[in-house]
Amino acid sequence: MVLGYDESRPTKENYDSFLEKLVGGLKKLNDPEISFMIYGSYVRPDFVPGRSDIDGVLIFPRDVVIGKSVMKYMAKTIANAQKGNNVPIQITPTDLRTISDGRFNSYSSSFENYFKEEGKILFGPDYREEFRYELPSSSEQTP
Repeated sequence: MVLGYDESRPTKENYDSFLEKLVGGLKKLNDPEISFMIYGSYVRPDFVPGRSDIDGVLIFPRDVVIGKSVMKYMAKTIANAQKGNNVPIQITPTDLRTISDGRFNSYSSSFENYFKEEGKILFGPDYREEFRYELPSSSEQTP
C-alpha cells in the first residue's frame, strides 16, 4: 500500500489518535519506569500531516536484555495504535543502561540538541540528563 495512492494520507487526528492509543497501552503495562519521548517534526511547527512521521524513543529502565513478553506486548500495542491511523513512525526501543553508557548508544551527538530542545516526554520519567553520546572507541562498537 502506498499512502496517498492506495490509501488516504493520515490526518492530524490520526497522529493524535495513534499517540493516545500508544500511551494508553503503556499505562496498561503498569511500569512507570518505562519512558516514551517523541521529537522531530511532529513536535515542531513544520509538521505536515500525511507527510511527516512521528520520531520516538521508547526507553526500558532496566538492563540491556528486555524481556520477550514486554517486547511482544509493545509490538501489539503499536500495531493496535496503528489500526485506523496508518501513521508513519520511527520508534527506537532502547534500554537506559545502553543509552546512559553512551558507547553503544544508537544516537550520535547530533541528536543531543534535538532531544533537549524539542523532545517531549509522553509517558514515564525524563531520562534525557542520563543520555551519553560517545564516539566509538573500537571497531566492534560501530555496527
